Amino acid sequence: MKTLHKVKSKRQFPEFWDEDWLKAAIQEVDRSAMSADKRLAYEMLIAQNAAAVHSEKKKIEEAENRREFTVKKSAITKSLLKGLTPELVAEVNDVPLSFVLSIQSELIK
Repeated sequence: MKTLHKVKSKRQFPEFWDEDWLKAAIQEVDRSAMSADKRLAYEMLIAQNAAAVHSEKKKIEEAENRREFTVKKSAITKSLLKGLTPELVAEVNDVPLSFVLSIQSELIK
């Protein structure tokens, strides 16, 4: 570690260098050398990044749910137009009967 600044290529690192425990230990050493203000700024940055990741995951999940809803609604509509009973359509699409009946009432209008 003392001669790390002399390393020219990644092949010169020992095999254990990429292990998670070593990365965590190096990060802890880096943090302990920080002043209180720098450590606070660092921790705030980590918290902001974690919040951003959580927010993006939530957006992706919501988009997937909207897509799934649209696909199911389309399948239910097609099934009802083909003459299948609402009970059968609800069972096949794994949705509540009330949902199928609401789509059926929209089709009737």
